Amino acid sequence: MKNIKFYNQKIKCSNSEVFDYIIGNLKETIKGWDYFVDWAKITGNVDKIEVSLNIMNYLIGKSNIEDEFKKLLKEYPEIVTLIPILMACRDGELTVLDPSPDDVFNYKNYSFKKKKTLSEREIDAIAEFALKSGILEIFRTKKIKNVVDYVTGIEVGLDTNARKNRSGTSMELITEIYIKKISEQNKYKYISQATPKKIREEFGYEVKVDKAKRIFDFAVTNNSSLYLIETNYYGGGGSKLKATAGEYKALFDFIKAGNNKHKFIWITDGKGWISTKNSLKETFEHIDYLLNLDMLEKGLLADIIVNDL
Repeated sequence: MKNIKFYNQKIKCSNSEVFDYIIGNLKETIKGWDYFVDWAKITGNVDKIEVSLNIMNYLIGKSNIEDEFKKLLKEYPEIVTLIPILMACRDGELTVLDPSPDDVFNYKNYSFKKKKTLSEREIDAIAEFALKSGILEIFRTKKIKNVVDYVTGIEVGLDTNARKNRSGTSMELITEIYIKKISEQNKYKYISQATPKKIREEFGYEVKVDKAKRIFDFAVTNNSSLYLIETNYYGGGGSKLKATAGEYKALFDFIKAGNNKHKFIWITDGKGWISTKNSLKETFEHIDYLLNLDMLEKGLLADIIVNDL
């Protein structure tokens, strides 16, 4: 950590107290209303297949469900793409282990790619999958009342997997509010999702990176120095946090070795760091700038960039 005098002015801490301040002022959450469910994405996904879903409603309550399903596949082959979705999958092809007495590891491959027509063999295979997976039984016994509503529920479930990514995106959006304000007030330039190529084209700086696909969350120039900024949020702990702290420690060294005028700022937050604070402290003591959101609120990021620290 750089020895910076304004820590005392902005957060009433001596340099030796700054890390404790960071840990003591981690945000409980950064969840906005859009964190829980991305309804626009869900309704968009359902709208695209609503006609086919309504065709599937025909199967609800049919006693001879397998024969009726085969007839439906023959007349409306486009519904084949719905089968994985009904099973909460998005894959166009699925491989299933189907053990038999003679061949314990007997694998079967099923394709659900859209076709204009399906052969009898393909129809039989798809019907077999739908039957053995249990989805046809759910239709037969009317456990599904409306396929559109059922798939809407599945989409909500699948969308919860994206929540972790939304936390990362929220952290970037919050950070960008401060970066944009600093840039507008001082006539600086910044780039989000900054690749070395974009930095070179926009700012004229050459940036050496530690891996080919390195993308910095932000790059800011104050017309004298280039600031490369990474940001993330961890609401929960885990081994990944220790690896993340080590990664940014190494990234700092790589950037400084490449060009001493390029500066690295890591902005991180979240109560997850409390259980991994020793790893975070190692990186804090090693790199020049490690900030949390509270420090952004109090103007520390602006002071670093404007004063070319």
